[in-house]
Amino acid sequence: MTKLLRVVESEKPNKKFKAIYKMDSGREKTIHFGAKGMRDFTLISNPKSKFYLPDKKDRIKVRDNYQRRHKKDLITANNKLGIGAGALSFYLLWTTPKMNVSSYKRRFNL
Repeated sequence: MTKLLRVVESEKPNKKFKAIYKMDSGREKTIHFGAKGMRDFTLISNPKSKFYLPDKKDRIKVRDNYQRRHKKDLITANNKLGIGAGALSFYLLWTTPKMNVSSYKRRFNL
């Protein structure tokens, strides 16, 4: 069974995070996700972020618009399993105000 080992900062200059999985075959797989320099729901919800939106209605509107635009990204095989960049961004960066890795792991049984 595929297992999400950890989510850490990415060393790639244009990505925010990387997720490291242990695949069924025993090998590790790394997925980089989140465009560095761009806002996400975790940033627009954080008062210390330059992207912070003080009005909760505005934050929810931005999140809902992102999710509406990117819902189609979730139909690929890897994203359906929770091991794609689209699913990682959708559920970790754009669903809750703080990244909730344990909820993500439960959602996809990782």
